[in-house]
Formats: sequence, C-alpha cells, structure tokens
Amino acid sequence: MRRLRPIPIAAVLVVLVLAWLVRPIWHGLAMFFWTSPLVWLVPLLLLAAGAVLWRRSRHSWRTLEDLRSGVRPPVWLTAFPALALLSFIILAALQTPLVGRAIVTATNYEEIGGLPPGGEVRLVPREVAEQNASSAFNSPTETLTNFRIVDSEKGLNWTALRTPQGAFRIFTKKSQGLVSLDAENTARSLRQVDAELQVAPGLQITDNLRWRLLKERFLVKLEEPVGIETKRGPRIVVPYLEYKGLLVRRPVLGGVFVVAPNGTIDDLEPEEAARRPELAISGRIFPDTQARRIQDAYQYKRGVWNAWFVHEDQTRIEDTESNRQPYLVDFATTGMGPQWVTVAEPYGRAFAASAIFLTDAVTGRTRIWRVPRRTSLSGNRRALQAVRAVSIPGVDFGDGSPGSGNFRVVEPRPVFVNGGVVYLTSIIPTSANAVSKTVVVDAKTNKLVAIFDNDRDPQAEEKTRRYIQTGQVPDEAAAPGASTGLAAQQPGATATAPGATGTGTGEGTGTTAAPPTGAPRDVERRLEDVIRRQRELLREVEGLRDAVRKQPRGG
Repeated sequence: MRRLRPIPIAAVLVVLVLAWLVRPIWHGLAMFFWTSPLVWLVPLLLLAAGAVLWRRSRHSWRTLEDLRSGVRPPVWLTAFPALALLSFIILAALQTPLVGRAIVTATNYEEIGGLPPGGEVRLVPREVAEQNASSAFNSPTETLTNFRIVDSEKGLNWTALRTPQGAFRIFTKKSQGLVSLDAENTARSLRQVDAELQVAPGLQITDNLRWRLLKERFLVKLEEPVGIETKRGPRIVVPYLEYKGLLVRRPVLGGVFVVAPNGTIDDLEPEEAARRPELAISGRIFPDTQARRIQDAYQYKRGVWNAWFVHEDQTRIEDTESNRQPYLVDFATTGMGPQWVTVAEPYGRAFAASAIFLTDAVTGRTRIWRVPRRTSLSGNRRALQAVRAVSIPGVDFGDGSPGSGNFRVVEPRPVFVNGGVVYLTSIIPTSANAVSKTVVVDAKTNKLVAIFDNDRDPQAEEKTRRYIQTGQVPDEAAAPGASTGLAAQQPGATATAPGATGTGTGEGTGTTAAPPTGAPRDVERRLEDVIRRQRELLREVEGLRDAVRKQPRGG
C-alpha cells in the first residue's frame, strides 16, 4: 500500500485553513447545502447508486479502446444521471411549498375576534423618505443606505446608514454614523447622528459588516442591517435566522447581532434581546422579512395540494409597489407594542380582504383576524383604485408614461379605526419628493373618508393622527360625499385583540357625527384650488416680464 507523501497533506491543510479564513466568500454555496438537503441529497444518492453499479458491471467498456471496438454500457445505466437531474428540478420546485408547510405546522396562528384600536402608523412613504433624506444630506463623500422604519419613544422614524462612496474610500474610510427622518411628519426633518462606525455595510474588506458577522456565525442567514439610536449612541441591529428540520428545513429567528461603533459585536438570544428596552422599542428584533414568510406560509394551512389545486380558504398577499408589506404599526396605547401588519386577499382574481395578520415585532407572535364570510372588505389594491377614481382638485394621476399626470397614490397602510379597517394612502408627485395629500379609504364601502392636505395645511399630520385615535374627521378634511365623525364599522370587528386596553370599538362611543358634506364644500375647495393656481401663474408671468425687461436690447 502506497503511503501519502507529507507535502500533499500539508498542501491540503493549507488550502483548508485558507478556505476557513475566507469562509464568508463561500457562504452562499454552503447555505444551499445547509438549508436545502432535500433538493441535493436525492440526486446525489441516485448518482452514487449509478456509480456503484458501474463499478460492479462485468462489461469491459471502461476504456476508449472498448468504445471504439463497439462495446457500449447498458442503456439502463444512463437512466441514473437523467433521474438525478429530473429529481433535482422537481425537488427544487417543491422546496418553497414544503418549507411553507413546515412553517405553518410549527407556527401558532392565534385567531382573534376583532382588531386593536388606533395605532401609530407612518405618514411618510419609503420612497419619499429616501428622496427627502438624499436631497437634504449634504456630503460629497458619503451616500445613504439601508433605509428602514424604526420605532422609538418619540414615534416612528426612517433611519439610514452613512456609507462612504468611491472605490478608494470604501477601503480606507469608516462609516460616520446614521441619519434619522421623522416618519410621522411630511415636512422634511433630517437629523444626522455622528459616530464613527468601525464595522458597517459598504466597507471593505474585513471591516465589512457581513464579513465580520459571518465570522461570528457561519451557518445563519443575515437579515437586513438597521441603524437605531440608543442612549449609548447609535447601534447597528442585524437579526439572523437559523434552520430547523431534517430534509425540509424551516427558518426561525436565531438571535440578534448588535454592533457598537467601536466594532464590538453582541450576539443576543431572542429572549435576551427582548429584555433590552432600546431594542424592544425599536420593533427590529423580529425582522419584517421573517414576519412576511410566516404570513405568506398561511396559504399552506390546508396543505400543498389545497394550495395548488383546491384553494379552499387560501390566502394570498399582494403588494402594490416595491416597498412590500408588512407595515410597522405601533399599538403602544393598547399594550401590544409594535406589530408587523399585513392584509391578505383570497386566492384568485378577487380584490377583497380575507385576513389581516399581526406579527409581534419583538416576539414573533402572530395573530390573524379572518374577515367574516358575510362581510365584504376591500383589499389594499382596490383601495388605490378607489383613490384614483375620485376627482381631487389639483391632482392628476398618471400611469408613468410621458405626458400623463404628475401624481400617484402609494402604500395603502391598514389602520384600525373604531374596530373598522381603513387604508391610509399617500398621494405623492411622480418625483416622490413630498407627500401632497393623505387619503383615507373605508375598506367596507370602498369610499374615501377623508383627504388631509399635507401640502397646504400645516396641521394635517396632527389631524390625521387624531382621526386614527378617535375616528372623527374634521369638516375641512371630509372627502366629497363622506360624513364626518366615526368611520364605518365592520360587522364582527368590534372586539379588541388580546392585550388591547382601548375602548370605542363600536357605535355610540361618545363621538358625534357632523352633518354630511355635500357639493358646496367640494365646489368651494375647487374654487380655492383654481384661485391658487391662477395666483401661481400670475407670479410666473410677472417673473418672466421682469426677466425680459432686464435683458439688454439689441441694435
């Protein structure tokens, strides 16, 4: 028996050590084998079985000379590679539904009889926040990345990390902190938080956040990093997922990395992270992506066969833009805290709402409110159509093509007002540089309830928040044909969710309904808008006249 030479063994050891030191490079390939054993194990076993039979075959066809002489392997032996490829394709297609079914089996979807009242919801859509923050951030050497919604004691905020830009700076410079933008105020209010972050996204190579975290834990899936403010300075929070199961492995929250400015990394268990107030209040312990996986998986509640062919009681979550559901809503007044809220529609071409999911942003506890069968509520897509169908003075909706309107409506956030469901939508310019109006759509009637003029009314945000808490619509904000006072009540939705302490979940809760608004108010609003546009046009004409007078006359 020949002995292995020491030099090859040393070379193999060197290669293994180098591969381990740069293991983040191989993370994607390793995670495929770690998270999808069913996809690759069966094809591998088929190939192994074919190899064993090939070795035991008595036919002499293993050399090129044998093949030239006409000796061929048995036809049945070629079936193993074909079966391996076919099984790989089939199992890869089955991977997502099987994982979804595993998530459903392991998750307790707690059904609730009603919806929690009120809740703080952001008034600034994500793309407006990105535009406003970028336009107000005055730095030629940095760019803003990782925009995320974060809860705090002062309310909801959009945060972004300050990342060096340029091929040279990403290797030599550090991140200089983060920025925070008030998500409950449509007026731009950007605030910079200065702190040199030794480890952050966008830095290269060993200072890169992903590189350092994968050195801490390799066989995990890192969720998106989020910058938050604490009393001890800014921190980067990165939840990570672990996988459970044998052949079908499902993701679960494994823990939370908390990175300090000096590069110190705290690896916290989910329960340990929940005991830290600055993390719990942020709503970023249980990530929105994992909440969405749990909510999406509910479509497999009755099995994969039902989801593919029968579709009985099957839910499907539809998104209206790139900023996908769920949306973060803070139910601090009811004791529930921050929740990831998602509206699901029934399978098929229906635009109605069939269920609403609430996933705790700290613990991951998921509640579901199923819309009663005899109740009809509009889904999130239908709410956007309802806004586009109404003539709003000064607003011309477009489809994105040249010459079309210069406004669009985005992000139908579900809000629970007096036990009913309404959608809070934002009308923004196509440039996404401001919030022009906040429009409320009643999910029961699919009609507009209120139009808050953020571009003209400095109190629009306060009025919107007051409406969410009380259900009262100011006279000046009432939509054409709508009634002020309480929002429409949803049958079967008058009870509050477990842990809710608020009242006012039905009619007769102490609010007074104002007389209906009719055509006179609409005409008055239209006249004001026409006058405003005429004044703007007059100022523009006067400006052009002054410019012409100042130009030198030619001879």
